[in-house]
Parts: sequence; structure tokens; C-alpha cells
Amino acid sequence: MKDERKKLGQWGEQKAKEYLLAQGYTLLEENWRNRFGEIDLIMLYKDIVVFIEVRTKTSNNYGTGLESITERKLKQIRKMATSYLQLKQKWDQSIRFDLVAIDKTIDTYNIQHIKNILQ
Repeated sequence: MKDERKKLGQWGEQKAKEYLLAQGYTLLEENWRNRFGEIDLIMLYKDIVVFIEVRTKTSNNYGTGLESITERKLKQIRKMATSYLQLKQKWDQSIRFDLVAIDKTIDTYNIQHIKNILQ
């Protein structure tokens, strides 16, 4: 079961990356890790560094992709973003936190891009 979930997550991250690249984003990092956790995608859009959480779901039994983002996860993303900016010396860059939620069925999938999940 765990392998299936991991494969679904990797598939979703790939679809999110393809979608965002087609929207004019540039990939900076994929699955960037530090001691606080992992950021799925870090991309550049115009002059904004965008930290992107990808949630891929096959049902809404446990809520939508947006509903699955807890306050704890948001704090974790903030910490990781701060570490990334410090490491890359990008303090002068504008930043944004986005969510890409993917609902997948057997035959199709739907991508929802929610910008600025942290204000």
C-alpha cells in the first residue's frame, strides 16, 4: 500500500511540474530536503520564488487536497523556505507559497492550482 501511495505522489508531482512549466514557471528544485522536511517543487515565476506543495488524491474521503494541509505543515513549509532562501542567498527575492491539488480517477485527472496559500 505504501508503495502505491508513493507512486501516486511521484506521478502527481510530475503532472504538477509539467503543468507549471507549461504556465511559464522555471524549475529550481524538485523534492528539496532539509532537516525540517521536503518541499515538492521550488519554481521561479517571473521574479517570484514559489514554494509548491503537491497533493494528489484519488478520493475526497479524507477531505480535499487543500483541506489536507494542516497548520503544522504550513509552519514546516515556512521553515524550509527560510532555510532555502538563506542557503541560496535569495533574501531579496519575492516569494509565494502555492498548492497544486490533483484529483485522479481511473481515466482522467483534474489539476487545481491555488496560489498564495500562506499570506
